[in-house]
Amino acid sequence: MADNSKREKYFLYNSLSILLKAVEKKRTMIDLRNEATVLGIVEQADAYMNVVMRDCIFTDPRGDSFKYDMFFVQARNIRCVHIPPSIRIIPAIMEQLKRLSHSSREMTGTKYTYKAKRAKQRQQEGLAAVKQILESRNTTKDYKK
Repeated sequence: MADNSKREKYFLYNSLSILLKAVEKKRTMIDLRNEATVLGIVEQADAYMNVVMRDCIFTDPRGDSFKYDMFFVQARNIRCVHIPPSIRIIPAIMEQLKRLSHSSREMTGTKYTYKAKRAKQRQQEGLAAVKQILESRNTTKDYKK
């Protein structure tokens, strides 16, 4: 994670590509823009949503299937990523944000630009909103019992 550029980190903090990072090492299906699908294990995903998959089955629009050991999908070709049902989306995003914030400790003592301050403020507001949603869900579950 240390070799990510500032731009990549910005995209991870401010887009849903962080959810794709949570799908790494899991089997999932990606629908492509040309009606093809790729089913396999996500090996690596970056902030721009480029994906490297392994042990894949590529199904073209005509229905022919091909097996690949490694497969690279460019972000511009992705239409949809199917998140496995075993992954809970909000906790997965929060876990990935924690991992990113722990890896960015080298910036202590530096001055933040206006854009960075604003992005950090929006992230904190988003995390607070997610916590509030989770707490309200937990309290409604307690009332139903």
